[in-house]
Amino acid sequence: MAARGTHLDTDQVGVIELDGQSVEYTMRRSLRRKRAMLSLSDRGLVLAVPLRMSLRAIEGFLQHSHPWLRRQLPRWRANTGPHLELATLQQVLWLGESLPIDVAQAAAPSVERLGARIAVALPEPGDFSALRGMLRSWVQAHALPHFEGRACHFASVVGVKMPPMKLTNARTLWGSCTPAGLVRINWRLMQAPAHLIDYVVVHELAHIVEANHSARFWAVVERGYREHRQARRELSEWQRRLAAL
Repeated sequence: MAARGTHLDTDQVGVIELDGQSVEYTMRRSLRRKRAMLSLSDRGLVLAVPLRMSLRAIEGFLQHSHPWLRRQLPRWRANTGPHLELATLQQVLWLGESLPIDVAQAAAPSVERLGARIAVALPEPGDFSALRGMLRSWVQAHALPHFEGRACHFASVVGVKMPPMKLTNARTLWGSCTPAGLVRINWRLMQAPAHLIDYVVVHELAHIVEANHSARFWAVVERGYREHRQARRELSEWQRRLAAL
């Protein structure tokens, strides 16, 4: 088992290695909490711990939680998955715009944007799982270059050097920044309007300066994105739509 934390604010992202698979969770520290607790909801896997609980104690708790996770994760995934049928997957979100999908049969699988439509070629056009996988891969392939471009644009405004960046697959956490300055951005954000991507990028760049959510942190965010309060509200509204793919 490995649990890896990120920036030192009240909500941190971590990863549990469970039976060879990585399971992401959000850790929340609280002054009021007396003991650790794991829960699963539409927000994903949440670990709530006392404010001063040590990392060693947290890792021990997660280790003892493996049997519970093995029982609960399959049920949760079955109940909270997108449950889309091929007939309903007729559009894909791209930078906030719904683009119709055209599926054709071809020996070589491919995805291509043609104007305001997405053309997908598959050996078996009726294979929903393959269609969804192709669309996810296509979005992911474009995500990191786009995020890096926006980070390069905002880095000097925020007052930091261009950081290394990676994609994350979390369903409820849009970004994170490690103490070493590695920024991770959720690839699903490529489906959101461009201004919301900019907000998340600026938010994580600001964590390089202030590893918390203090007033100083929000002052740094405001250098690059003045309408951050509105963006945070909009992201909440987009969350369920972005998790469908």
